[in-house]
Amino acid sequence: MEILFFIAMMLVVVVLQAITPYVIRRGESFGVMVGEKAANDPALRKMKRQFLNWNLIVGGLVTVFAAILLLVSTSENAQATILISAILIVIILSLLIYVRFYKASLAWKKANLQVASDKANIVMVDTTFHRQKLTISYAWYLIPLALIFITIGLTVIYYDQIPSMIPMQYNFDNEVTREAAKNYRTVMMMPMMQIVMLGLFLFINYMMSRSKQVIDNDNPTASMRRNVLFRYIYSKFNLIMGTLLIALFMVIQLSFIFSIPQIFITVMLILVLVIIFGGLIFLMVRVGQGGSRLKLEEDTQADTTKPIRDDDANWKLGVFYFNRQDPAVFVEKRFGVGWTINMARPAAWLSFVAIIAVIVIIIIIFS
Repeated sequence: MEILFFIAMMLVVVVLQAITPYVIRRGESFGVMVGEKAANDPALRKMKRQFLNWNLIVGGLVTVFAAILLLVSTSENAQATILISAILIVIILSLLIYVRFYKASLAWKKANLQVASDKANIVMVDTTFHRQKLTISYAWYLIPLALIFITIGLTVIYYDQIPSMIPMQYNFDNEVTREAAKNYRTVMMMPMMQIVMLGLFLFINYMMSRSKQVIDNDNPTASMRRNVLFRYIYSKFNLIMGTLLIALFMVIQLSFIFSIPQIFITVMLILVLVIIFGGLIFLMVRVGQGGSRLKLEEDTQADTTKPIRDDDANWKLGVFYFNRQDPAVFVEKRFGVGWTINMARPAAWLSFVAIIAVIVIIIIIFS
């Protein structure tokens, strides 16, 4: 069972890394802005195929090697180390592969688009963008909030029925590997994690609604429409993910009180992971970053060609956004799907530090 979980997890990680160039905005190539029309150049498309192949080969080799180590390893600590190391190695190697193609894209842009010599740098902004319905209503989060109240309420009501030892850690087979004595601090670990999780998903929903708009100069009308749909679709998926995870934690908590078969929890865990990761891959392929893969009626309209926006200098290695002149705190990723922060804004760092601090405090309290 451990091997199957490991292979499935590595498959998800490797595939997500490999397909990234195909789900980013059409006008970008490995973190470099080239415009939607230039993105169809055979040289840039060949880079994407090479990135895909290299990631699949490297990821496959790491997975096989780590699987062999897992088979010969008997220590749980060693197995956990192998799992974490394998994922980190795949991510680091994929990053090194990415840097190679990032530099190649920069060189291609300099040789073919001559943006630098033109000194043209037009940024399109729609002042009505944030007045549109970009995310779902926060009222929908009353559903996971109700699940948290049910979890806490049943825990308090049936506190005496909870066993004297509380499971604190599980292995890949969903078997308990560490327990703690029952008290209000240990029994409230799951509800506290639910609350933190709800706060995190609410923050993500807020970030979607407030992040900076990105409009492609080549096709601004369709680009803006895609961006609106992209945020609304991912806002729905964000609610689904949060609700499923909070429901999973509720069932685990109730298993301390009621007789819930272990197989039910295992099946639910697998279903939740399949829905979340399967849904994420599906949305990446069908929607893409900024909705770049959505088909719209506006695609048939002929927008006037504009000079390519040249803000690559603000994107360090094409992934880290640092722009003191930009008041935006949250921005869409240039390589990948989702959002990142403007590292030149103190508010962005404070948000990041606050999230880390909450996680560390929770770990200290319940360790």
